[in-house]
Amino acid sequence: MSSRSFFSALLVLFCTTVAAAAPPDLNSRFETAWNLINERYWNLDVIPTDWDDVYGRYSEKLGEVTSEAAYFELMEQMYAEIQDDHSVFVPPDRVDEIRQLYGDMPCVAVLGQAELAAHAGTISYGLLHEQDHSFGMIRIPDLASDFVAANVRSAVRDLEAEGAEGLVLDLRGNPGGRLVTMMQVAGVFTSGFLWRLVTTWSLPIPYPAIGPVESDLPLAILIDGDVHSAAEGLAGALQQNGRALTFGSATAGNVEAVLPFCLRDGSQAWVAAGVLAPLGAPTWQNTGVEADVAVDPAEAEQAALDWLLSQSADVR
Repeated sequence: MSSRSFFSALLVLFCTTVAAAAPPDLNSRFETAWNLINERYWNLDVIPTDWDDVYGRYSEKLGEVTSEAAYFELMEQMYAEIQDDHSVFVPPDRVDEIRQLYGDMPCVAVLGQAELAAHAGTISYGLLHEQDHSFGMIRIPDLASDFVAANVRSAVRDLEAEGAEGLVLDLRGNPGGRLVTMMQVAGVFTSGFLWRLVTTWSLPIPYPAIGPVESDLPLAILIDGDVHSAAEGLAGALQQNGRALTFGSATAGNVEAVLPFCLRDGSQAWVAAGVLAPLGAPTWQNTGVEADVAVDPAEAEQAALDWLLSQSADVR
């Protein structure tokens, strides 16, 4: 099976337990199904129709849905517009059939998450309300897309303007990306040299946070075992210098830094030339970033909000 087929299979083979009482809100479920493609699909540009346009058309159709069966049928139609022969929406009664087709692989859990209304590139964000307090949530699905740092900075500004008393960065499932993006996102929240690149061929190379600090609000970071590379470096550095508290489970421990080497013939060699480490502490390679508050990643969001609530109470 190709890597694309593998990840496509993982994408669709998730399940949501439906209680015997009234079904969950269809609008929320629709947002989750649409966002899985918007945030996790490997390249939205290859989908033959604009995915934002798909959102508009199917959100209108959702208003006509009156049953579970009709909802599942509508979601199957929406995913069919991807036209890649792999990505499909699977109603509960077809899960076994699709498992036989793709292989009996474990699902990637769709974690319990609040729906966020605002989007800036791949970033989604919004205010969450807890006991008369407001906290900003920012989801960062990767550090490889264009303008991630600029969009995080913009989201922070918007959330502070709307009255956020604290911030949550959701890095769960983030595969990492560019080192410069890691440094720029860190610069939204803190300053100074935060990392060193540990190599066998040179002295440690220091890396700083980049850009003016945008916010000094209390900061929580959600992590899990699917956080890799530069995303681990981001969470670990903000934790190490005391800027943020981390919630969830340990990250992957895969912080090799890939550097491009330019050759005389015009070619390049991209080599994992070192591993990231915080200043004055061991590398995260093979061990990962340990959560300050170890909880099931599905419960990390609520644990972070509870901590931010306690910070607001302390301020009062």
